[in-house]
Amino acid sequence: MKTKHLNTSLSIVTALLTVLLFNNFAFFAWTGYSVAAIGEVHEASRIAHAKELLGKSYLGSAAQMLEGQASINQMILDKVEAGLAPQWKSYAPTIASTVISESTRLNFDPIFVLAIIQTESRFNPIIVGGAGEIGLMQIKPDTAKWIARKNGIAWDGKKTLQDPVSNIKIGVAYMNYLRGKFQKTPMKYVSAYNMGPLNVRRLIAKNIRPYEYRSKVMKNYSYFYANMADRNNDSALVASN
Repeated sequence: MKTKHLNTSLSIVTALLTVLLFNNFAFFAWTGYSVAAIGEVHEASRIAHAKELLGKSYLGSAAQMLEGQASINQMILDKVEAGLAPQWKSYAPTIASTVISESTRLNFDPIFVLAIIQTESRFNPIIVGGAGEIGLMQIKPDTAKWIARKNGIAWDGKKTLQDPVSNIKIGVAYMNYLRGKFQKTPMKYVSAYNMGPLNVRRLIAKNIRPYEYRSKVMKNYSYFYANMADRNNDSALVASN
């Protein structure tokens, strides 16, 4: 009788633990991942988008200083790993690989995508915003559903955004939609990612330039590039000695 009761109790405990694990946000979001190979950054796309974002400021910028550097993909991996909390660091290759591949596919500078992630979530893949935004790129489920279906990205309800790969794919696709909507004008499409295209148009109609959110993104963008350029110069100095 004691053995039977013990087995029954163990079965109940096991079942409860299983339920808790599969309802745990962090556990769900990260099961089934393997270490991804980091692809190469598409240099032409990176440079073209950097020029679009920086305008005349591109000349002499850290973004220009890194032209032709084959190690930018490793720099991106380092930035992702540094930004993630300890429990997520082993997934840095998967996140970095997705940032690079989606940036290449849609002609973005991957450092810009990192800047969006830093601004939105500070690389917290399980954060939920006050308005219901989810994950690394802080996307609302209703917007994500529309963008996912528009771009042929699998959609299985808001839990899709708990998956960082899907989150990045949808976030970059949404930015690409806004970029086209505003004729590649960074002030407009970057701001629209935060406040929506309608609010951007309303401000512009009143001769008000939305700048706060874009300023935060570009500050992070410039910081990432400056830090990467400094590290590249340090590596070059060490190699020459």
